[in-house]
Amino acid sequence: MSATDLFLHQLQDTLIDEHLQAPGLFREIARMEGLLAETYRNRVPYELLQNSDDAGSSTVTVVESPDGTFSWSNDGRVMDGADIESLCRSASSTKTRGDASIGYRGIGFKSLAAVASKIEVRSGDVTFSFDKALAAELLREQALDSVPLIRIPVGIEQTPWLGGASFTVTRTPDAGDGLGELDPISLLFLRNVRTVLVRSRDDEMQVSIERANDRVVVRSSGSDADFAILREGAATVAVPMNTRALALTRVRGRLACFLPLNDEVGLPVIISGDMLTDPSRTHAVVADESTTRVLRDAARAIAYALRNPGTSTFERLWELILQGEDIRSLLVSATGSASQVLLSSLRDEMMEHRPSFKYSSVVLEEEDVSTIFPGGAPAALYSAANQAAARTFKAVLGLETLDLSALADEPVASQLSEQLRTRLGKHFQDLARAHGRSLTPTEQALVELLPAQESQSVTSEVEVSRPSVLTSANNSMGAVMTQWRTAEVATMQYLNGRGWSLRDVSTQNVGYDLEGTDSSGQRVNIEVKKVDSLDARFALTNNEMSLMLNSSAPYLLAIVVGSERHSKLMILDPSRPELSRERVCRRWDWEFTDWGRFAVMVD
Repeated sequence: MSATDLFLHQLQDTLIDEHLQAPGLFREIARMEGLLAETYRNRVPYELLQNSDDAGSSTVTVVESPDGTFSWSNDGRVMDGADIESLCRSASSTKTRGDASIGYRGIGFKSLAAVASKIEVRSGDVTFSFDKALAAELLREQALDSVPLIRIPVGIEQTPWLGGASFTVTRTPDAGDGLGELDPISLLFLRNVRTVLVRSRDDEMQVSIERANDRVVVRSSGSDADFAILREGAATVAVPMNTRALALTRVRGRLACFLPLNDEVGLPVIISGDMLTDPSRTHAVVADESTTRVLRDAARAIAYALRNPGTSTFERLWELILQGEDIRSLLVSATGSASQVLLSSLRDEMMEHRPSFKYSSVVLEEEDVSTIFPGGAPAALYSAANQAAARTFKAVLGLETLDLSALADEPVASQLSEQLRTRLGKHFQDLARAHGRSLTPTEQALVELLPAQESQSVTSEVEVSRPSVLTSANNSMGAVMTQWRTAEVATMQYLNGRGWSLRDVSTQNVGYDLEGTDSSGQRVNIEVKKVDSLDARFALTNNEMSLMLNSSAPYLLAIVVGSERHSKLMILDPSRPELSRERVCRRWDWEFTDWGRFAVMVD
């Protein structure tokens, strides 16, 4: 009799004695086993894969037999006495959270109770089984439902040596035919398993993985999914580098605690780390510090890659996020979701460490990108197809805006493509027509390069240039309003005359009208609203509301009260919690009421 054989017989005697001393204990364990098994029913292959990885296996083989049984074998280390006892007792894993193992709760193997009527275990030189009927005989119990399946080892015998471990499972009648799909992503963050082979009577499927320091290729179904790997602190981030990898990642990305969870992260990447999950291991507990740490570290890794043109994932990450979903809705979603934590952390990282390149309100050709930003910039940020998404990320991530007027005066302007010079001319022409803004000689020269029907001088459409700094004799808001066609330009001129430094971005569709700094030098974004009186209502669209909550700089409302020479300007912080606002569903706007008590008059 081998040492393991002897240990198993002694363990069997110990467990039988425990039943004699507390007859009701096993009945309660059986009930708990049933509850846990149902919780884990859909996780059976993942739990077995996790156990195989923790055992140091490189290859896992699953064989589905026509008689309804299946076997799961691995080539990891042979099970010792402590491993065997942990199978027999609930929540008594030999693993601890944070060590080199993935699992630590000691209940993953119990998931088999949801599908099995009998489990045969073979490892090293012993074979034993978990069988309710045989266990009930040993315990002298009449009712099978009073006996847990995975508790008493029975049928213990010494057998020829087998490396690793093998489990042969006889299914219950209601367990279905298949073991269930094994997501190829399940191998992505494992430490040891490199190949999983699944054989049935009619089919054979193999998933394999090749790992390098910063690259992983998952092979399945005859195709390769190529991922780049980013690491930061507690987080590992897999960036899909080809279409197959993106299909596995999905547009909102995925979260994994080494094995895939059902949580999305808001960006098309897969994030993994040692985090707390719910009992079913399908969702992360976002409120737990370990989960928050993983998400924040992941945001730091992604932000670094987005800022630095020299990284291998720089261009690809920008392509992915610009072609993904609008993240503003995720940022204002229920507090505490994984996506909300990740995206908020990413925004904070990008604001604290700004990239050297800037957002452009006009499309840039690829050749222009390298000319304007010699240090590097993502081409996807400036393409025509991504302009709407680029505006969103400019606002949410706090990207600075390229000053097109200054660009026109720089020496590199002569090196710009003909297409961009045409776009700049059209841009300046639109500014002049829409806002009555005088053009500089350089801007006018670009306008004159437009085709004849478009380049007719806009001088006749533009009022004579007005002073940008107001004189003390003519500095009231009413006086400014009589000079300018639009409230946006009047507000800009009025505040700039009081030490602010603002510029008009109302034509760029970025979600606000003015951007720059206030009189103290703090960055601000300003939406201009015009009302007749202090008790009048005004509205913010849902997009404007999203920007207000997620803007990289303070988002203020400049409210012009009254008309023409009787106008007054008030500044309001719309994020104040005590400020009344009502969501009007007929237009999906946010209407502000009783706002006059909180706005500050600008004298």
